Amino acid sequence: MKHGGLIKKFGRSILSKIPHKKDRGKANQKLQTALPLIYAGTWLFIDDLSQKHHKLEITVDLNILIDSHELPGKIEHLDESSLVFLDTYGYHLQISAENLHPVSVYDEADNRSYDLSEYYK
Repeated sequence: MKHGGLIKKFGRSILSKIPHKKDRGKANQKLQTALPLIYAGTWLFIDDLSQKHHKLEITVDLNILIDSHELPGKIEHLDESSLVFLDTYGYHLQISAENLHPVSVYDEADNRSYDLSEYYK
């Protein structure tokens, strides 16, 4: 039985652990420290099928929330072009960035991509 996509999964706490690499100098350390800030913020995406608006929140600690519900799982990969999150069902959520700014999210469970825009109340 296929579980619904990460976009549809809500509740529970996240086990966000970023894989650590050996220190490669101060420049790399500064980049690693700044990486979460590329993705941190509140973003809007629209489900084309249902026309529903959804809010994606990424905290500076890399907790991921959809419509104010924290997703359970862990960060598998983080660099300046993508953040890859693995949920507890084994599906990935990939947030892609261009010019140090998130631009899209891909939900492997639904095999769908969504464009991101800044969220305004």
